[in-house]
Parts: sequence; structure tokens; C-alpha cells
Amino acid sequence: MANFRVWVRVAAVLLLVGFAAGCGSSSDQYRQQAKEKVEGNAKQEKQEVQKKVEAKGQHVGQAVKEKVEAGQENLQKEVGELDKKLEARAARCT
Repeated sequence: MANFRVWVRVAAVLLLVGFAAGCGSSSDQYRQQAKEKVEGNAKQEKQEVQKKVEAKGQHVGQAVKEKVEAGQENLQKEVGELDKKLEARAARCT
């Protein structure tokens, strides 16, 4: 009978140790899966933000280009008007 009790205790200890080890590995597995999921989401968010920044940069670049072109056209008009005024003055002087 004493021998039986010893074996029951040994089995109980082994069962508890096995259960604790099993819970730990599944907990680690869930932790690893959660970590991978978070890293995947972070990577996806980073890519989306990068795309938005690039699109915004292209939009801003296009707007700046249009403003520069408009400014160049205005300068050409002003130069043309000044040329006409100079020609008119030159014609009056001669």
C-alpha cells in the first residue's frame, strides 16, 4: 500500500510538471503569434504611411511646379511689357 502511494505521488508530480511545461509552451506560442501579428500590422501600417507620404510629396511637387511655371509666365509678360515701353521711349527719342 505504501508503494502504491509513492507511485501515485510520483505520477501526480509528473502530471503537474508536464501540465506546467505544456502551459508554458502554449503560452510562449501564443506570445510569439501575437508578436508576429503586431509586427506584421506595424509593417503594413508603415508601408501605408510611406505610400501616403510619397503621394503627398508628388502632389506638393506638382503644385510647386505649377506655381513656378505660372511665375515664369508672369515674368515673361512683364518683360514683354517693359520691352514695349522701352521701344516706345526709344521711338519718341529718335
